Amino acid sequence: MVQAPRLKTIFLGLLAVILLGEAFATGTVKETPQRTALKLAFVGDIYLGGFMQGKNLKDPSYPFTQVAPVLNNSDILIGNLESPLSLKGEVWLEKTFTLQTDPRTVQSLKFANFSVLTLANNHIMDFGPEALAETLAVLDKNNIKRAGAGMNLAEARRPAILDHNGLTIAVLAYNNTFPLEFNAGPNRPGTAYGDLPVVLQDIRAVREKADIVIVAFHWSAELLEIPKDYQRIFAKKCIAAGANIVIGHHPHILQPLEVIDGGLVAYSLGNFAFASMSRKVKDSVILLVECDEKGPYRAVLVPLNVNNPEVQGQTRIRHGEDGARVIRHLQKISTPFNTQIHLLPDGTGELLLRPSTQ
Repeated sequence: MVQAPRLKTIFLGLLAVILLGEAFATGTVKETPQRTALKLAFVGDIYLGGFMQGKNLKDPSYPFTQVAPVLNNSDILIGNLESPLSLKGEVWLEKTFTLQTDPRTVQSLKFANFSVLTLANNHIMDFGPEALAETLAVLDKNNIKRAGAGMNLAEARRPAILDHNGLTIAVLAYNNTFPLEFNAGPNRPGTAYGDLPVVLQDIRAVREKADIVIVAFHWSAELLEIPKDYQRIFAKKCIAAGANIVIGHHPHILQPLEVIDGGLVAYSLGNFAFASMSRKVKDSVILLVECDEKGPYRAVLVPLNVNNPEVQGQTRIRHGEDGARVIRHLQKISTPFNTQIHLLPDGTGELLLRPSTQ
């Protein structure tokens, strides 16, 4: 015979199940919403010409085959294309280095699954408007979005827009390096100059229709490890205007990371795949950023070997202690910016922008 207290327990349990079922049916109790998943991957400077060009034309996967598993784990991949994809045109201005790449190397960029390439830099106009025009056409034909350069200023300032998992992502790109003659005008091809009031205007305009706003700058100085004062001023004002992520290029080496009011700033990602034999450029990272509708909340740093005398233009992941050395260096230079990068057991780094429960 079942005792009364036990009967009461069974009755209350059944009643709770019935009421909970009704609550779900009527919508008065809802499941905890899942965080919107968006994985962004950012890499540094890309130049697939020079000594790399023959290798890339023979095997388009060559420069990226070692890092493809990491790149393919992202939803959107963004990098800085440092040379025109064209063999047309003539040297536009006499410089120490002028870069150009066979347009067929776009197959390497497609292999890596680049979503957006920023073009606002000091080499995209090395061979003038004709080479720039072909570059734009090649990228468009191969469904790779672009930002930061165009056949006029309006096109150069136009953001690249992408949609993923219900989120709209906007990418703006600006050039703050010389020569100034490379900058676009109302009727002149070139790059979008990073005039701060104009940049902030563009951010506020695109913020109205985008959930995630990314701003890329070609800035600073080559081989400079610590950001210049203006970089920090620009980054802070961009975040305040509505940018979620600010990415820097041009120094060819790593610069610190900083978190500003919930926004992530990587002052320089160094080289990614760049046909230079400089022994001063050895390390880089893939910056993986996880976002939700509120913006970025976690970043992972995958250390890279870009020392071309060793890797011969085939970027490789640094593992274990080799990778930990790169992360510890980033920790050291980022600490004065109050940035806490955690070294993970596999030699990668982690940066938490906000708790996962928010």
